[in-house]
Amino acid sequence: MKGDKSKPVDGVFTYMDDLINAIKKVKDKSLDYRVYSPVPNHELEDVVYPQKSPVRFVTATGAVLGLCAGFALAILTSMDWPLRTSAKAINSIPAFVVVGYEWTILWGGLATLGALFFFCKIPSMFSAIGYDPRFSHDKFGLVVGCSGDTTTEVKELMISSGADEVEVRDGL
Repeated sequence: MKGDKSKPVDGVFTYMDDLINAIKKVKDKSLDYRVYSPVPNHELEDVVYPQKSPVRFVTATGAVLGLCAGFALAILTSMDWPLRTSAKAINSIPAFVVVGYEWTILWGGLATLGALFFFCKIPSMFSAIGYDPRFSHDKFGLVVGCSGDTTTEVKELMISSGADEVEVRDGL
């Protein structure tokens, strides 16, 4: 939530359907918001973040780099310590497939882990704005950052959407 003189409006919801309706209304007004949920839910994900995750590109890049690094390691190692066996070539690609495959899996997995940490902003060094411990137990939360003139409008929007509680905080 960015901007000067922004006031966060916190809404506490019992039902996810009410939260989804409130999110759609807030998105129509192009306001900055943050959602808290005690459980993962695909309906909520589709409303909040409809585009596909960029993690898949990071995973593919890590896997390709791992494949190249695995083959490079095996080939360079065999060139550094050549062991001739019955007049076979030193660099035999089929012999290096296992190493390339294992490094593909390793680097793809590590790239995925790093991308998840990066895109999910883990670890969060600071306490989240508007977070309430009930959001980890049994309630849903919606925090909307708005300026002074839209604060009452957002508060009424959340109440009309079915919020159990709405609180306007001092500022960010």
